[in-house]
Amino acid sequence: MPVYKDEQRGTWYAKFQTTDPRTGAHKQVLKRGFATKRDAVIYEAKHRTDGTDLSHMAFDELFQEYLMNTDASATARSMKASWIRLHFPLHTETMQALTRPALVDWRNSLKDTMAVRTINRGLGYVRGVCKYAYDTYGIPDNSVVIKNYKLTKEDKQEHPVWTPEEFNQFLSCVDGEYYKAFFTYLYWTGCRRGEGMALCKDDLKGNKVRIWRAIKHYKNGFLPLKTDTSERTISLDKRTLEILKPCIDRADPFVFGGIRSLPISNIQREFTSAIERSGVQPIVLHDLRHSHATLLINNGVNIVAVSKRLGHASVDITMRVYAHLLKESDDALVAKLDEIHE
Repeated sequence: MPVYKDEQRGTWYAKFQTTDPRTGAHKQVLKRGFATKRDAVIYEAKHRTDGTDLSHMAFDELFQEYLMNTDASATARSMKASWIRLHFPLHTETMQALTRPALVDWRNSLKDTMAVRTINRGLGYVRGVCKYAYDTYGIPDNSVVIKNYKLTKEDKQEHPVWTPEEFNQFLSCVDGEYYKAFFTYLYWTGCRRGEGMALCKDDLKGNKVRIWRAIKHYKNGFLPLKTDTSERTISLDKRTLEILKPCIDRADPFVFGGIRSLPISNIQREFTSAIERSGVQPIVLHDLRHSHATLLINNGVNIVAVSKRLGHASVDITMRVYAHLLKESDDALVAKLDEIHE
């Protein structure tokens, strides 16, 4: 036992070695002046544990480490950091201050402040950091008390989508060739808005499109895709390629916009105005992506091919998002089997 009697002074002292789990460096600890052996033993036991207990570290510091040790893109890391900064006031505290009651109080304060899915996503960010702190440094993980909110019936409602007929009705009310082409591209490829805004003529080879970057605001330049697995090459159908051709034939670098990409504010304004003029059911711009996926699945396209076209990290994600469509596909499959038997 690393506890010794100082015969000259008549006191006890503790002498032991610890290892800093962050740097791997060894440190010799020597503490004198204990009146009893028991006091020295208690000190040694406590401070040997403290060698691996870094609960004095700030959540923010660990959060940055956590982000850098994930496979998330720069865009995804930025979104997570923004959510934490805006909605997790405890982010400036030490891990020691993140007690279970404090975390429960914070979780309860989020109720009805935003969509349940958004809240649950943020709760997952905090749990992820706490788990990283425990796995890496042995810091106690109190985030086990942060339970997800249950989704209500309204939360579970499926994404509204447009049929090709509804999309064409909408498109007939869109002003401007670039906007018509842009919305057509999103609907018939399932690409994300930022992926479409970043599309340059150099990304097109025949009917093949390389999707490898995104734009949110032109002034900020190109951004990485949402995830590393989002990079992909997809094919355009003949009709979509025809609609894009006038934009492609111009000398400007961007397919949609010319010498610079279409402004995000203008895209949203034209999208909303065309919906109002056309009288179709309102959807958000991202629902063009869901409309494309729904169209493919409902027409019997293999779920693996759909997942790759959308740039999902795995087929599991595609199946989870579009699970409500798979039953319909299964019903169609059984009908086909009946037809074959007959």
